[in-house]
Amino acid sequence: MIATLALLGYIVLGGLYIAGERSRIDDKVSALAELSRHDKALALAEAAIGGALLEVNESSNAAQGQPAAPADLRLYMESCSKLFAALEPFDPGYTRLQRAIARSYQMVEAAPVRANWIDLREALARASSELEIRRARLGEQRDSLTTAYQRSHDAVTIETLLLSIVGLASFGSLAAWFFARLARDIGRLEVHARQIVQGARGVALEVTRDDELGHLMQAVNRMSVDLDERERRIELDGQRRSHQDKMLAVGALAAGIAHEVNNPLAVIVGTAEAMRSAALERRDAAAAAEAQAIATQAHRAGQAARRLADAASPQPAERDWFDLAALVARAVQWMGYDRRYRGCAFDVHVESGLPAVHSSAQVVQQVLMQLMSMACDALAARGSAQATISITLARSRESVEIVIAVPVHLDFTHDAALRSIMLARASLAMASAQLAFGQADDGSSHLKLALPMDCDNPDR
Repeated sequence: MIATLALLGYIVLGGLYIAGERSRIDDKVSALAELSRHDKALALAEAAIGGALLEVNESSNAAQGQPAAPADLRLYMESCSKLFAALEPFDPGYTRLQRAIARSYQMVEAAPVRANWIDLREALARASSELEIRRARLGEQRDSLTTAYQRSHDAVTIETLLLSIVGLASFGSLAAWFFARLARDIGRLEVHARQIVQGARGVALEVTRDDELGHLMQAVNRMSVDLDERERRIELDGQRRSHQDKMLAVGALAAGIAHEVNNPLAVIVGTAEAMRSAALERRDAAAAAEAQAIATQAHRAGQAARRLADAASPQPAERDWFDLAALVARAVQWMGYDRRYRGCAFDVHVESGLPAVHSSAQVVQQVLMQLMSMACDALAARGSAQATISITLARSRESVEIVIAVPVHLDFTHDAALRSIMLARASLAMASAQLAFGQADDGSSHLKLALPMDCDNPDR
């Protein structure tokens, strides 16, 4: 719209300027027409004066005594009077010449003596000379106006051509720049849309325009953010369901194993106790010791089965109060069952009097196991044998914090690690918890989970 209005304004201004120049040309044409009429009337008057002068010369010939005014001269005088009246609108000075001729002619009519004839002849001669001079001036003026008209006509033609060329060049360049920029931005938008389809997220397309295409770019950026958020939520839901299904399956398997194992173990323990009692009655110390060892190992196997079933029991997904220390202990126990992390040791420090926390135990357990797996993977990649990961549970002013200290450097710039951290943060945000990470100067890394003690009263 701005370009169209500018083009219209340029056309209007250019048209007004050309119209002004053409009006000046029209003035010159009108002046030439006026000069032409003036010259025509002057030529007629000059012819009439010439005829009258010839007639007066013949009538005032010295051979004639007292000549009388002929009738033809009267006609010439009347014609001169009418022609001078026609010249009066062009120049009032013609009236003076006509009056001088009329006065001399009246004297001739009153007294047609030779002296009056000579005076009339001189008046006509003076008028003829004056008209000749005036006609010469008119010729000069006509030549000057004709030259000025030609120059103005050529100038208007050149100016019209220049204005057309400048307008075409300016608005053509503006249109070329506009469409080139439009094509470039459309190309950028197309590339960005393809990247979004291919899964690239997190980088917004720079918007440098405020028109319909700029609004479309902003809409594509918002769509990218919405898609990223939706994919993140879908991935979070998938991870949560996968963790929940895995824990349910393992819990059911552990409960079944514990049930199937506890019954034979109870029989073994009972038989061992009977064998020990019989050995004591026989005073067979070796047999009693062997029976006691069988009973002790059976008790140990039963406790391991119960711990496995307890550790595999699913945690509630809803927010509720739970024992954070027990949850951390179960997570550490689970990590010990993984063969990949047999070389990793966990040193857990729990502050005395640690209060319960209000959050989702399932989410906290899932994120905690992800962070511990990340730390163990980093230790395994570095080949750190028998490395110890320190886990500290302490109370701050408004929350309970879990600090995981890893003795190696964690690469948080890696795409997979960064994605895991972002997903963990998003999961904890829905559980009213927070996650932070950092690196120390000695090359170690720290991961910190902050869990609320009371989500309804943060100041408590």
